[in-house]
Order: sequence, then C-alpha cells, then structure tokens
Amino acid sequence: MSLITEDNLGSLFKFLFSKSIIKHDDINFDDKVAFKTILELFNYDYKRYFNESNLVEEEKLTSRIELIGILLYRVARYYYLANSESVAGKYSNLGRLISGFEIYFSADIGKGLKINHGLGTVIGARCKIGDNLLIHQNVTLGDKNNMRPTIMNNVIIYSGAKILGGINIGNNAIIGANAVCMENVPDNSIAVGVPVRILK
Repeated sequence: MSLITEDNLGSLFKFLFSKSIIKHDDINFDDKVAFKTILELFNYDYKRYFNESNLVEEEKLTSRIELIGILLYRVARYYYLANSESVAGKYSNLGRLISGFEIYFSADIGKGLKINHGLGTVIGARCKIGDNLLIHQNVTLGDKNNMRPTIMNNVIIYSGAKILGGINIGNNAIIGANAVCMENVPDNSIAVGVPVRILK
C-alpha cells in the first residue's frame, strides 16, 4: 500500500503536470509545509469516498478522477490565499483538464466536498460553500448581477441544477435535478423546477 504524504505529493503533481500542456517551471514541487496543510484538509474530502481510510492511499486516490480534481482545487486555493495567484491558476487549470469540472480557486469551500461524476460542473469565483456538499454533474454555481451564491452545510445538488446570484441555500437543503434556483432556499427544504418551487 502506497500512502500519499507531504514527502511524495509533489512527485505526483510533477508527473501530472508533465502529462499536460501547462507550463510549470515556477512551481515548487518540494513545498512540504504547503502539502502537509493541504492534505490535512483534503483528508475530509477523501473520507467522503473512502470512509474506512484514515490516510490517503495513492491507488484509491488515482482511481477516482473526481478526487484528483478536488485535491488540485485544494492546492490552488492554498496558493491563492498565499498570494501566489499564478501558481494557483496552474493547479486550477490542471484540475479542470483532468477532472472535467471547474472549481475556481477564489471559491471558498468547507471540508468534506464530494463530487459524483462532475463532468460539466462549474463552481464559480467567490462562491461560498460550507461543509459536506454533495454535487453531481453539469451543475453551475454562478453569477447573477455580479453576485454569487452561498451554500450552507450538508447540501445535495443534483445533476443539471443552476444556482445563480447572491442567494442562500440553507443547511440540509436538496436542489433537484435541472432546477434553476435564483431565490433563497430555507434549511431542510427541497427546491425543484424551473423556476424553483420550495418544498418543505
């Protein structure tokens, strides 16, 4: 069993960049302080997929492309907060190329993110998301009138949903497939339809 640690995570990233078109001359693949911090947070995401594992196993990590995309978002977010936006952008673009979904590095996402399939999903700039989001494919969290949504804890968003503008999706809410949501959704509610209807 091969474990991912701060000592070898850089080697994985170097390999992934080497198979892409993204220039990476300015990236430090030996940034063990950063990688240790990132892995501590990413472990919560990893456990949404492999609940029995307390450590990140390379074979399991690379078996789920969604997890690679989430990990690369975590790295991009770390470097964005460290004022290294150029490096953040490169990790973000690598995540998009590999996973087929886009998570912008200025999106603020809590722990325990899980993405099922994810193809075509976009989490836009400056979205705010709590813990334990479960999101599916072809979902958009995006802009309306230059404002972005806030998603609280333990939310599920099904495939094709669009959540737009400066609205709040409450704790434990469910957004149904293909819903177009441009209004607040209370805690413990279900939002369905175009435009959405709120079901308690």
